[in-house]
Amino acid sequence: MNKTNQNIRKKPAGWMMALLLVLLSVSGAMAQGNSQTETTLLIAVIVVGIVAVIVLLVSIYTLQVLNVILRTEEERKAKEAGVEPKSAKSWWQRFLKVVNRRVDIEEEDTILLDHNYDGIRELDNHLPPWWTYLFYLTIAFGVVYLILYHVTGTLPLSEEEYKIEMAEAQAMAEARQAESPAEEFNEADLKLTDDPAILESGAKIFAQQCAVCHKADGGGSIGPNLTDDYWLHGGDIKSVYNTIKHGVPDKGMIAWEAMLSPTQIRDVANYVKSLRGTNPPGAKAPQGELYEGE
Repeated sequence: MNKTNQNIRKKPAGWMMALLLVLLSVSGAMAQGNSQTETTLLIAVIVVGIVAVIVLLVSIYTLQVLNVILRTEEERKAKEAGVEPKSAKSWWQRFLKVVNRRVDIEEEDTILLDHNYDGIRELDNHLPPWWTYLFYLTIAFGVVYLILYHVTGTLPLSEEEYKIEMAEAQAMAEARQAESPAEEFNEADLKLTDDPAILESGAKIFAQQCAVCHKADGGGSIGPNLTDDYWLHGGDIKSVYNTIKHGVPDKGMIAWEAMLSPTQIRDVANYVKSLRGTNPPGAKAPQGELYEGE
């Protein structure tokens, strides 16, 4: 490998830290979404941001490669002319040398080991300081995580956190019902209806909250197809109502009772039932059991 290729090969070492910081910020940002729609939009923004950062890094790296090629060509011409080439280094080169604890090629003899494998010699290079400190940081994080979650129980584990959130959702639902009892209907009186006002209200809510997983036409995407006669959790109006209200946590469907009133859930359930037989293009294959009761 010649000098130019060796210089080029060493350039990207300093970008590992930057990429890691980007990934950490992405994982933190994804936890902030409050609804599936917001989460989808947030993921799209994050993906665009990651692509922009990658393009920026590739552009900077490309400029560095071109700089190495031009500098090497200048050195070659200087040697041909019998002039000692100048080896002035940019601030960026000096910065990379410090953060990566890198030894210049001209000084590699000072770290050359005695090992010799068929003419291949070994250098006594050390890990970059930023990598070493980051490794120590992960160890410290692991110790703190273990203590907080598994030793002292200061922070809740996933199962306990789920129970806390469900209790909070139940409390919010009860508080909302206590504040506006006149709005709510008696769930015991729930029945299938084709009331235009109810279906219109259900369609608006479905488009805002449910279309992300079931598609706007109900044909199914992440969630199942809602337009055929097959149902995973019961196809009668009360089963559909309860599925929306309590969710299906094992399948990733949240309980909507904390965000929708019983009246709104009724409207959505009736709108879902009205989608039967619409047969939208590209609908998912049937899932669950056949239901033809209504």
